[in-house]
Amino acid sequence: MKRIFLIIIFLLSTNNLFANTLEYKGLEKLSKNNTFMNSKGEPYSIDEISDKKNSVVIVYNHGSIQDHKQDPCKAKPKFGYLWDAAVVPAILKLHNKTINGLEVKIYRVCSGVKGMSVKNQKKYRKELNSKGKIDLVDEHKIIKRTKIILNEVENLKKLGFDKIILSGYSAGGWSSLVLQSRHPEKIIGTIAFNPAFAGPKKEWQKKYPEWGAFRDDSINKLNKADKINAIVFAHKDDIFEDPKTLSFFENFKDLSLIDYSEIKPTSCTWADVNEKMTPDKGHNIPQSKCFTKYLEDNNYLTTFLENIL
Repeated sequence: MKRIFLIIIFLLSTNNLFANTLEYKGLEKLSKNNTFMNSKGEPYSIDEISDKKNSVVIVYNHGSIQDHKQDPCKAKPKFGYLWDAAVVPAILKLHNKTINGLEVKIYRVCSGVKGMSVKNQKKYRKELNSKGKIDLVDEHKIIKRTKIILNEVENLKKLGFDKIILSGYSAGGWSSLVLQSRHPEKIIGTIAFNPAFAGPKKEWQKKYPEWGAFRDDSINKLNKADKINAIVFAHKDDIFEDPKTLSFFENFKDLSLIDYSEIKPTSCTWADVNEKMTPDKGHNIPQSKCFTKYLEDNNYLTTFLENIL
């Protein structure tokens, strides 16, 4: 009986990162895969972190698939495989690295809820065509994800992690930048790899104009901030966003937009398999071994962290 009582007390007193999970369908189950990850992309328990005060947590945010579908986020993703919501290898390399006296920890957030239905997307397209504008009511994924990520940031702070940095790939990068612009008092800085708001450029620019309008709305809200403490990486062969479509970020103080188009997809090997990338994989280069080496050779991430910590 005493043993059972002690177990109950332990469970109640254990830090629970999911205690304040937002009420989105399917999120509670998915959020169980939120975890700290080591340099090999393997999950480990928060109990292994003894000094929270002298740690800095990089909260990593994965990419997205179509808005009406739930994003996959595996508990144990294959190393570097971004579509399992694995952390970008270059971020994993920072695990346990000491920068300005702080030890870096990586925390991966699974925020893959569904956005708006295809029916509602068509409704907004019709509204845009008839009125020339959209009065957005439904929450698309980016809006939902920013709420989920911010909720996790606040949970981490309650657990004793005072210093939080965001990082993300694709839609996760865009979401991270949105949060950085709105909550600089909670988030020290952001590292964004190939940030993207919607689908391929040819879709949000022409085929699905409602997504172009949603994107414009997001940019207008971003522009309300005069500074964003971030480093952003973009590539000309990215079918979603490129240095030109992301050039509006250059208007922000303290934001560095890095054009790494000198790296060719065909010269890169995937992180998870020993195969060369094809020419159309510009958006996926952060998953490659050559991108990790490129960042290390130029000391981009360490320098950024040294400057903001």
